[in-house]
Order: sequence, then C-alpha cells, then structure tokens
Amino acid sequence: MQHLENEQGCQELKICIDDLPDHEPQSFQGRLEVDECPRLLEMVQEPPGVVDYEFTLKREAQRILIDGQFKGQLILTCDRCLGNLEFQSDENFCIRLQPEQDLARVEDETLLTLKELEWDVYDQPTLNLAELIEEQVLVSMPAKNICDVECRGLCPGCGVNLNLQNCLCTKETDDHPFAVLKGNGSQIDNFQK
Repeated sequence: MQHLENEQGCQELKICIDDLPDHEPQSFQGRLEVDECPRLLEMVQEPPGVVDYEFTLKREAQRILIDGQFKGQLILTCDRCLGNLEFQSDENFCIRLQPEQDLARVEDETLLTLKELEWDVYDQPTLNLAELIEEQVLVSMPAKNICDVECRGLCPGCGVNLNLQNCLCTKETDDHPFAVLKGNGSQIDNFQK
C-alpha cells in the first residue's frame, strides 16, 4: 500500500487523474488529521482527533472508482447539554466519479435513473482525496449529537447542566412570550358559557 506524502512529510492527498494507470488499482492508506479538514474542524472539540483511512482507487478511462474504509475517533458537542461526546466511526465507503463533461445534458424535468445517481462528477484535473474522505466522515456523523438518551440538557432559565446539578432558578419568571396567557383559562371558560 502506498502512503501519500510530500517532501515535508505531511499528507498530500491530491492526485492527478492523468497520472493514474488505466484499469490498474492503486491502494493507499494513511491518517488524516482533523485540523486539516475545515468542515470537520467546525464540528469537533479539542483534541481534534484523527481519521485513519485505506482505499483502493482505480481509473477506467476518465472514470474514477474509489472503495475504502475509514476509522475515526472524534470528540463532538452534545446538542442538549453542550458537554463532550465521544464519536467513533468505522465505515466503508464507495465513491464513483465521472468527468462533468460526460454527464449527459438533461432537461429540467427529466428523471435520473438509479445508475446515473450512483456517479458524482469532478471538474478538475486533480482529485483532493482529503476532501472526499472528509465528506464521507461528515455523512457518517449523526444528525443530532446526544451524549445519552437520558440527557436532560440545559435549564432555559439559569443555564445549568441539568445532568450535573439541579436548576438554580428561584422563582417562575414572567419573561417568556406565553406569560400573558397564564391565568386566562377562567376567562376562556366564562366566554364559552
């Protein structure tokens, strides 16, 4: 397996498509530092973490087939309590790319077949494989990051983490938008009579 590196020893995950041998699979493996992935970096906490990957890349004419796997351990933020949440991923991925010019020009209301939907497009002579791997990691992440199904979140009044301590609110506040409706139940009952 090849490791993609440049002279400084950092990963260089850009490959020129024309330099790839036709119909001859190339195998790669390495480690992607999350701080090199701007979209992932927005979502993780410190320490940023790493994603280990290995994949096989094959060129057929100008079409690119990538089959591989990544493993990563990332620290995310819980959407309820804002605490840390450990996310581990171990996913296989399959990427199919074709040149943009090969994409058949379709009219606005033409339905695409399942076969056509399998292929994504590229429009540059080089592929940034780090971006492709980053995209696969993002797709594998949950839509909602919850540290525990029993997570109670933050108190909307005082802001304490209800998983760690009790609410510090001393009295009911009338600052919320529905405070004007409080006590109006008797007036509604009188109106109906």
